[in-house]
Amino acid sequence: MTDDWSRWLDDGAAEEPSDEPSGDRAPVVRLRRRNREAGAHRPILVVGGCGGAGTTTTALGLAAELVTAGAATVAVDATAAGSDLALRGADKHLHPVNLQSWVYGRGDDEPAPLEECLSRSTSGFGLLWRDATPLRRRATYLTVARALDADGYTAVYDGGNAIAGRQLRPLLDDAEIALVLAIPARADAANRLRVSLEWLDDHYGDEGAGVVADTTIVVSHQYSHDDSRVAEHLREHLSGWVREVVEIPYDPHLARGELVRHSELAAVTRAAYGRLLAGVAS
Repeated sequence: MTDDWSRWLDDGAAEEPSDEPSGDRAPVVRLRRRNREAGAHRPILVVGGCGGAGTTTTALGLAAELVTAGAATVAVDATAAGSDLALRGADKHLHPVNLQSWVYGRGDDEPAPLEECLSRSTSGFGLLWRDATPLRRRATYLTVARALDADGYTAVYDGGNAIAGRQLRPLLDDAEIALVLAIPARADAANRLRVSLEWLDDHYGDEGAGVVADTTIVVSHQYSHDDSRVAEHLREHLSGWVREVVEIPYDPHLARGELVRHSELAAVTRAAYGRLLAGVAS
């Protein structure tokens, strides 16, 4: 996609300005499985470009903003073995029923009633947590997506790391899903982002087009001293190849690693999640 991805963060790596017009963004070639109603939001998959990328806080921030926008929303743990999504997001009620039990339902082929199984946040969205127990036979996250859609919910999936995880394939196959690729604001993480984007291009691209053009990069500032140049370099070198590069500023409330209450985030943090949502979910 670029001549030399490894030069993103090298000193002096930028090419000299050119008078030639920049190319259009590559078209998205994944097929949509249905036409969304006007004003409806796309489901969102948040995946880390490396470990410690802030996928959970990003998913929770997006879920809260979706509720603010009027969407019935569920944040879903889509990791392979379970994350701390509900432990950090269910500040109102942590339900003992997990995602696997909900999908299994009462032993037939239909999930249990969703409202009876959701953990809850004070922001107004529900949560489905999971552990390392496999989903029931023949069930995938496409099963989960279809059930949530049928119940009228917009899903935000915390996919954790890495993007090549087998459990994420059914979601990546569906162009209805808006993909967010999160990294911490570090130069080494930005360089490793190359691997994830190349994997996406290899598996879901079409001669350089495809899912990469529909991917939003989130640069999460997890420490007050994080390098502010990372997002700037990515914007410079990925402009026209990805949908957008969005920064989430450092927020002491997120940095504590405890329950995340959207109302306690700084105004600039909430505004950043709002901008992110406006770009990926409509």
